[in-house]
Amino acid sequence: MIDLSEFGRKYPYKTELHAHTKPVSSCSHISAEELVGIYSGYGCHSVVITNHLHGKRWAEGDPFARAEEYLEDYRVAKEAGKKSGLNVLLGVEIRFTAENINDYLIYGVSEEDIPRFIGYLDGDIERFYKECKTEKNLILQAHPFRDKMMPPKLDCIDGIETFNLHPSHNSRVGYAARYAAENRLFVSGGTDFHEEPHKAMCLARTAERLTDSFDVARILKSRDYFLDISGNYIFVSQE
Repeated sequence: MIDLSEFGRKYPYKTELHAHTKPVSSCSHISAEELVGIYSGYGCHSVVITNHLHGKRWAEGDPFARAEEYLEDYRVAKEAGKKSGLNVLLGVEIRFTAENINDYLIYGVSEEDIPRFIGYLDGDIERFYKECKTEKNLILQAHPFRDKMMPPKLDCIDGIETFNLHPSHNSRVGYAARYAAENRLFVSGGTDFHEEPHKAMCLARTAERLTDSFDVARILKSRDYFLDISGNYIFVSQE
């Protein structure tokens, strides 16, 4: 029997990379404060709030006012996290109206990026990647093999969310893992958390505590982490 305990000791920090809160993500059943309580109670060190950014709700009106509304859950969770010792980090799950129903996860973002991102909602991933890709961020297609989703051109993404473990969707993680390997893409994994029973189904384990969104992008690029699926470990290829 292989003893994996040493990996747990060397990579003790647990981070949820994909979580949604209400009311910003209307599909979520969990408030910002509830999310913090759930994940801090589970022993996690960080959680990335990747609320949905798509549709008329966010695209219409003043982008700075919409950005303030979008960031409200994140800010509430961040303040609550300070009290419980949980680092709450900012991510985005974005969708564009000029293409299909593909979703994209962005790590390595700041609050100041949100108004700008809103200006791209009526476009597509090609334009967004060309104009918003930086050395410090990471743009991944979320759950790319769900029904009606299509892989975009490979020069428009950095990688894919290979292990999306939302229990109510078929994300076809086997296909995603093979596609990532064949195309040498960066990979991520997450719970795609929307309600309490989903909690912490897929966590990233790291040797360092992640303190902001840019740490997330950097660690995923380094591939110096592994995924913890309820105590079962998935190691990311270094090739």
